[in-house]
Amino acid sequence: MIKILAVDDEQGMCLIIKETFAPMGFMVLSANNADEAIAKVKQEKPKLVFLDIRMSGRSGLEVLKEIKAIDKSIRVVMLTVISDEATKQKAKELGADDFVTKPFMSDHLEEVARKEIAELMNELQVPKPMILVVDDEVEARTYLGNIIARRFYCDVERAADGQEALDKLKANKFDLVVLDIKMPGLSGIDVIREAMKFTPETKFLAVSAYDSTDIADEALRAGAVDFIHKPQTIEGIERKVKGVLKKIGKYSPKRP
Repeated sequence: MIKILAVDDEQGMCLIIKETFAPMGFMVLSANNADEAIAKVKQEKPKLVFLDIRMSGRSGLEVLKEIKAIDKSIRVVMLTVISDEATKQKAKELGADDFVTKPFMSDHLEEVARKEIAELMNELQVPKPMILVVDDEVEARTYLGNIIARRFYCDVERAADGQEALDKLKANKFDLVVLDIKMPGLSGIDVIREAMKFTPETKFLAVSAYDSTDIADEALRAGAVDFIHKPQTIEGIERKVKGVLKKIGKYSPKRP
């Protein structure tokens, strides 16, 4: 599990970082001063550090210098209310990888960290989540698959019908299946019920053009974790897939 260290003398700031990244499957540690931060870097060996520039005692710049001396590969994102370009330049010279200006929303923090986390995943060769998109309409499965592949760190496969989906599920381990409910032959609900017998850990996200609570309820009873109504915006699809990947600890947005 990748470890993230939040270093700030404000405990509330460390909590925001934890609440942002822990649901993604990262182990989030915290330190409230320079000495504690250096001790945790040496002991826990985090791969990513969020570091406040201004802290009581030794400054974040001093801590940054020590972190990079311990391990240059540790990525450090500086947290600051300072807009002083000279300070930022100094931090860059010491090895800072990026900056986030306070105050910020957790969404903004996540956005700034996207590149760092995605590159970490690649460097550490973390296995990508496997996602299967199932729809009998080629345009629909191509559209859904492309949205997912472009926005998430993952591998995407496609299936044209329910039987092909079951064959792929038996041959490979998939973390998430995004499948249409209404298909000729085996319906999406049939696929979910059958697949749950041999791969209960796989998550299913049902998709349907029928705006019916009965269909959604039936899919959820069969084992789907959520439901998408067609047509859906790109943002809506992204939100649903992101929600499932976060729950299983395998969410990482693709680098822009």
